[in-house]
Amino acid sequence: MRTAWSVAIFARNAGSVLLIHHHRLQTWLPVGGEVEPGETPLQAAQRELREETGFEGVFVPGLGVTGTPDGLLGYEEHSAGSKGLHLNFAFVADVPDRNVRPNSEYAKYQWVEDASDIDCPVNVRELVQMARFAGATPPGEGALHALARRWLECFNTRNLEGLLALYTADAVHVSPKLRDRLPETKGEIRGVPSLRDWWQGAMERLPGLRYEPLHLTASGDRVFMEYLRTVPGEADLVVAEVLVVGTGVNAGRIVHSCVFHG
Repeated sequence: MRTAWSVAIFARNAGSVLLIHHHRLQTWLPVGGEVEPGETPLQAAQRELREETGFEGVFVPGLGVTGTPDGLLGYEEHSAGSKGLHLNFAFVADVPDRNVRPNSEYAKYQWVEDASDIDCPVNVRELVQMARFAGATPPGEGALHALARRWLECFNTRNLEGLLALYTADAVHVSPKLRDRLPETKGEIRGVPSLRDWWQGAMERLPGLRYEPLHLTASGDRVFMEYLRTVPGEADLVVAEVLVVGTGVNAGRIVHSCVFHG
């Protein structure tokens, strides 16, 4: 299989991130392209952003250890169809406005705050969330409340990918239900694949399960949710759950959640 080094640039403005509809791949993606000979990944990202949008972006500094290129969100690998496997550096850059000047690779574009309902790869959904908050200070009370409301909405509408996009890749979830149903976990699971299996199983096993919000309280880097667990044929149960939200490259996403009930 052919391999190539590539860059993806998540341009952001006023809390939203730019996605384009790629002509050849027929899906929503960030702008980007291959690293040319003699370029560093950051130089390639700066060039691709300029060529595909007309923007001269400010690549967000301080996202990693000393020596990390400005704006680097992370590294991932993905298939690029007939072009083979791309070994990809993902960047975030702040742009001054939303006046995009498209090139020949796309005609449609949109600015999004949440990509969970958009026809795009899962890693793009995750990186949009990372890009929105990269380099930001911990979210304020309003943002934490919004995160909790989004969590409840995704669960109750069975939007599993939207729910998972709220979490970091290695997030931890603790629950007495886990301990009861999967004793080998000792009540704790880690990582998005485990979270997906757990919630998908619950949604399939209990199609009528809903969480009705009672109280939301935000403090520091966490939001406390109190909700009523309702299942047809079972007694209602009051549940408390704490969502701990990350900072830095994890800002705005859940790093730890813990459920409490009788």
